[in-house]
Amino acid sequence: MRRREQQINPPQSDSSVEKIAPPAHDTLLKDQNSKIWIVDPSKNFYYYWSAVISLAVIYNFILLIGRTAFLLLQNKLLVLWLIFDYLCDICYIFDIVVQTRKGYLEQGLLVRDLKKLRLHYVKSRSFILDVISLIPTDLFYFVPSLHLIPFLRANRLFRMYRVFEFSDKVETQTNHPNIFRLVSLLIIILIIIHWNACFYFIMSRWIGYSSDGWVYNMTTTTGSTLQTQYLYCFFWSTLVLTNIGEVPSPETDIEILFVTADFLVGVLIFATIVGNVGSIIASMNAVRADFRQKVDQVKQYMEFRKVGKDLEKRVITWFDYLWSQKQVSNEDYVLESLPQKLRVEIAIYVHLATLKRVPIFANAEPGLLVELVTRLKLQIYSPDDYVCKKGDIGKEMYIIKRGRLGVVSDDGKTVFVTLNEGSVFGEIAILNIPGSKNGNRRTANIRSVGYSDLFSLTKQGNLWEVLAEYPSARDTLLEQGKALLRKDNLLDEDAAQQAKQEELQLPDKISQLEINIDNLETRLARLIGEYTANSNTLGTRLDTVEKIAQGPKTRPRTDTLLSVNYDMNTGEDDV
Repeated sequence: MRRREQQINPPQSDSSVEKIAPPAHDTLLKDQNSKIWIVDPSKNFYYYWSAVISLAVIYNFILLIGRTAFLLLQNKLLVLWLIFDYLCDICYIFDIVVQTRKGYLEQGLLVRDLKKLRLHYVKSRSFILDVISLIPTDLFYFVPSLHLIPFLRANRLFRMYRVFEFSDKVETQTNHPNIFRLVSLLIIILIIIHWNACFYFIMSRWIGYSSDGWVYNMTTTTGSTLQTQYLYCFFWSTLVLTNIGEVPSPETDIEILFVTADFLVGVLIFATIVGNVGSIIASMNAVRADFRQKVDQVKQYMEFRKVGKDLEKRVITWFDYLWSQKQVSNEDYVLESLPQKLRVEIAIYVHLATLKRVPIFANAEPGLLVELVTRLKLQIYSPDDYVCKKGDIGKEMYIIKRGRLGVVSDDGKTVFVTLNEGSVFGEIAILNIPGSKNGNRRTANIRSVGYSDLFSLTKQGNLWEVLAEYPSARDTLLEQGKALLRKDNLLDEDAAQQAKQEELQLPDKISQLEINIDNLETRLARLIGEYTANSNTLGTRLDTVEKIAQGPKTRPRTDTLLSVNYDMNTGEDDV
């Protein structure tokens, strides 16, 4: 029997022992994994490394075409460009090492097996692009006719996907994604204009500087400087792509084709960019537009109901306060898209320190506090709003998150005490402490000085629902509450002792009640059985009477009829 119980319920390992000395196999795997360098894409290292590799890619994307077009730029700082080029190549090579060790999620878990990581990277499209971007096209520098053309390194631009990846990461992590999108679009516009300016200067060199009115004019004194060359080409490119200014008309077929292509690019790309800018601006104003719509609806309702001007002004002022503080009054609506686990973690991060300020919860067990923080509700009070008045039934306790409250006299003219941020009141009322001389009534008038943000915890449905799962914590809280009442001489010891005795007798009363219920169930079952038996017997006798009645048409004998005499009271036959 004991062996069978061990099979059904195997002995549980001591968790404290496991914490001190984990199993040998798990320790070996942990040690092996700790020696392997794995890059977690969600950590800061990968984020900052993505920024570094993005700078290297952007360097190539901007300067390769620029140095190819403007030879003065290439020849003036040739050694510096070569150093930067090969530093970027080193970054590219190291990025491949990082990619071979970058973890990925499989069923929500980070894969740390090095073989799997390498195979996953090799099978990806990123590996192909990375290999292409590192093909040593620099070897063509040794061909005399090419004259160290920087655009021979154009394959480095295949690593451009890393810039987009980093951009997505920044957009996800930043607190101002719309501003980041606008800046990104501005950079894209400038890069497009830059590339088109470089192509224009290359076309001018290929056709011949100053050969006609469309190409770049190199005959002027300032036209031969690098600064003038680039600024004019950038200016020309901006006018063509945006179609907002007059430019010299093309004269040859190749010039006409080039300008036509520029016009098409300007129409398609810039129309798309302008559309995106409009969407971003609309997205930036979406929150405010939704807020204004709510305000307008409230205004229309107040106008329809003929609300007084003073109350209407208070309502509008309250909305202005909400908008100025960038806060919401319904936190559940904001967080409803998150899973319960994340909502609990956010509540713990935001409210746990506040809840620990409450004296009766200072030493409570962590599980109880976690349950309570998810039940805190935000309430916002306007200036001169009463949170509670003397004599009210206490149904909530309050924690001041922001603002000030005043304890005032009955007429509201005298302020006795000012409660500041972090203060707590009403915690005794929600405990229903027996023997309290005040009962559950409020003992003071508390009024908001300005706008105040309070977190409330209700008695019904919140506190006692949680305390039902933590009986030891409930007893501890009650004792702490009694201690606070004794300190202020607000506890009736006799009533508290009597309530305690009644509580101690409560299990006996419940046991006796359960016994009485069992007896009633037994008697009810017996009565149901007797009723069923009598019903069956009666049905049988009725069938017999029907058969006699359906017999020969002759008159039945009297003794036969009398032989069937059923006693309805006893359920027995008299024959």
